[in-house]
Amino acid sequence: MADAVVPLPPIWFSGQWVHAPQTRFDRNIQYAVGSLPGSLTLITWNVDAQQPYADQRLRAALDHLQFHAFPEFNGGQPPPCLILLQEIKRDAFPTLLAHPWVQAWFMIAPGSPEEGWPQGARYGYGTATLITRSLIFASSVCVHFGESEMGRNALVSDVLFGGAEPHARVLRIINTHLESLPAGAQRRALQLSFITQLLRWGGPESVVVGGIVCGDMNAIAPSDAMLPEQNELSDAWEEQRRRDRRVELPEGEDEDEDGATWGYQPPCEFPPGRLDKILYTDNDAFEVKNIRKLAIGLQMPTPEGRVDWVSDHYALLCQVEARQAT
Repeated sequence: MADAVVPLPPIWFSGQWVHAPQTRFDRNIQYAVGSLPGSLTLITWNVDAQQPYADQRLRAALDHLQFHAFPEFNGGQPPPCLILLQEIKRDAFPTLLAHPWVQAWFMIAPGSPEEGWPQGARYGYGTATLITRSLIFASSVCVHFGESEMGRNALVSDVLFGGAEPHARVLRIINTHLESLPAGAQRRALQLSFITQLLRWGGPESVVVGGIVCGDMNAIAPSDAMLPEQNELSDAWEEQRRRDRRVELPEGEDEDEDGATWGYQPPCEFPPGRLDKILYTDNDAFEVKNIRKLAIGLQMPTPEGRVDWVSDHYALLCQVEARQAT
């Protein structure tokens, strides 16, 4: 399935963009209690490369995340988090690098479209993962999917995750945008199957405790609905709905809300769909919870004086909490 596996040392800003230091993981190292984060936030968002003004829309998306994803931090240093973006147009990548909030607080993988994207991704299907500097980065690679007509890939990031115990865990986060259109259903199945292998296996000496894949799954065919179960992956939205059914919800909240993330901005001839998902391996090391949508109804002015959608997708946010060793 993999056409190429490209190492991606992330970059960070230190007067200019340079490669960030990489922490070589050693399972025998003991860390001071509390020195590794026991929780982190994941955000996934398809920022829409198909509409005009991709650079202005990407800037508006980053502005929104800065002030609305973590409102309690007033646009300053965010808590430990990863922001997983899809559909970054090659010409808009400099906008990502120029954003002051990104420069101040994040590492980025890849450092440029040329460093890691498959050839086809450079025309509108690029992925990028932003990793807060407060997280210890272990490794990152971009897996190019073989036989993808659209240059699709899996952007793999390993970060150190802690808790009350002194030894670190390696948590694997994958950012992806699966093949599009009804004709891509078979490729989507193969791509997610391969991603599942990446989440569960990191080599014979692996210390990866499990992983989470986030992104635009393009779940538009009936067969797509079964892919998480077929790969023994938990669906964060569905798991939260199951938990909600077991508790009394506040008045006005709907337990049957379907989680659709596409089809509203703007409404179109196709029904709304839950294209964007957060899927994860069942394990004893972490818990995924508090998933919610962001950027609902988000618009921006265009150079012609119109108002347009920042993206045709909503973003998703969730919390990842370490389960403590007993």
